[in-house]
Amino acid sequence: MKKKSPRQSAAKHGPYDSLQRHRKSSAQHGTSALASSLNATSSAAPISTNPNPGKSAILFREACIYNIETHNPRIKPRSDWELVQLSAQPYKGTPDEVYALLDELHAAQIEQHKPLPGETSKYIFVRPIPESEYSIRLFPGSISAAEYCMDFVDSATGEPVNSPFEFELWGIPDPETPWLGMPICQQMHSIERIHGIKQEDILPGHEKFILRDGQTFALIRPGKIGMRFTVPVRKQPEAEPSSGVHVADLPRVIEA
Repeated sequence: MKKKSPRQSAAKHGPYDSLQRHRKSSAQHGTSALASSLNATSSAAPISTNPNPGKSAILFREACIYNIETHNPRIKPRSDWELVQLSAQPYKGTPDEVYALLDELHAAQIEQHKPLPGETSKYIFVRPIPESEYSIRLFPGSISAAEYCMDFVDSATGEPVNSPFEFELWGIPDPETPWLGMPICQQMHSIERIHGIKQEDILPGHEKFILRDGQTFALIRPGKIGMRFTVPVRKQPEAEPSSGVHVADLPRVIEA
């Protein structure tokens, strides 16, 4: 029986299938919970190197390294994503052949979660960046984890591009409700950079940032006008109130 390629397998699933995203995220992000806890910040590491896991416990990274020595002793992982992949199962072939397969798997998983150039929906937002030929594009990640994704696209063609200019992306307090949400400013980095992939090694158009619903961000470029935006909030299904609890009817927003 002919084996399906990773791209053929990935093509079966829609880009916004939340359940499938959780299933795949262990390869791309480590785990969905891990990506949420990192919040795509530069100050956090994908896997803690100095935790206190308790008696008789081992680090997840150490378990992965042990599995790699068993399954793929000749292959050295180039990133945390590959660390997880190589620890999960043995790969046949020379190191170059295995690296090529891992690159294809990684590309297929990222493409699975990115809209096509020019694709539109009520969940996709493209906004031009002042004094630039590029735009930011927001598109949904996991709704259960309240994750939104961001990348850069060519404004004329809609094609995604990797960090097309010098910039810094910062998570900042919401100027309208600064006491809510992120209390301090934090610089954001792409999910690829967080997982150890060098900027020059990110495949063209595959870079993306993991943001959170309702968060406000500032895009800063040297010598250029800044840009601020707030990620939309997707309405979650209303949870049934616990038995015996009265929910007071108060407005969410009122005019000052």
